[in-house]
Amino acid sequence: MPSIKREQLAGMGMHYKFRTLDYFLKAQAELGLKNIEVWCARPHFLLDDYGYQDAVAWREKVESYGLHIGAFSPECTVYNYNLCAWEDTAARHSMGYFINGIKAAGETGTKLMVINCCGGARDEEPERIFDRAAERLSILAPIAADNGVTLAVETVRPDDSVIMNTLPELQKLLKAVSHENVKACLDLTAAGLAGETMEDWFQALGGDLRHIRFVDGRPQGRLVWGDGLRPLEDQLEVLENYGYDGYLSLALNDARYLDDPKEADRRNMAALAPFIV
Repeated sequence: MPSIKREQLAGMGMHYKFRTLDYFLKAQAELGLKNIEVWCARPHFLLDDYGYQDAVAWREKVESYGLHIGAFSPECTVYNYNLCAWEDTAARHSMGYFINGIKAAGETGTKLMVINCCGGARDEEPERIFDRAAERLSILAPIAADNGVTLAVETVRPDDSVIMNTLPELQKLLKAVSHENVKACLDLTAAGLAGETMEDWFQALGGDLRHIRFVDGRPQGRLVWGDGLRPLEDQLEVLENYGYDGYLSLALNDARYLDDPKEADRRNMAALAPFIV
């Protein structure tokens, strides 16, 4: 039977958006998690293009619950800040936001920040959006390097972005940017919608795959394991076969979990428990 290390699992707070940070952190600690992926949005972490809250004090709060920050994830899909924003003012503020996210991650000692390529208009050529993504990641990459942070770019659903919906697009982008601090994040939901498997990603990217949003789905949805159609043990076997030792982000994001997010996480951990060592 395949196994995973408890330290690889990272709780995430998107479905805790109506709960306090302390509620989220306490829930993660009580469920036996050791790491979290920071959802950089209120009410859990204040980050915008003007600045961010005291990152060191925030890290100390996390650590007071016996938790470690594994990754930063600035909200950049549904909010005002998008990497591929086409209007100059929006682009300027968005870049300020991502630069601040990198700096905040660095101040907390976090080595990885997840980012995506949302923000392009549906009435412009996808090639123009792609070019903006490559140009802006090329600007952010050396800033990330200076702060000890790797940017992990994820593909997203077609509902969220005109581009970067597939693995080949992401491969093309990584080649265009060609920087040691810009790597890949696998979101199983986006990959599932594209008809891609986890094995496809490992074969294509190898060690450039640095982070995984490890969730169930149909393939739509970021669901608790058992609420979707993915065979969990098969997914874990792929991880073991390729020797993946990075974080597995339990990034649930479905309205059904908002009323009782801790119960959703409890069921998730119960599904994973037989495989945790």
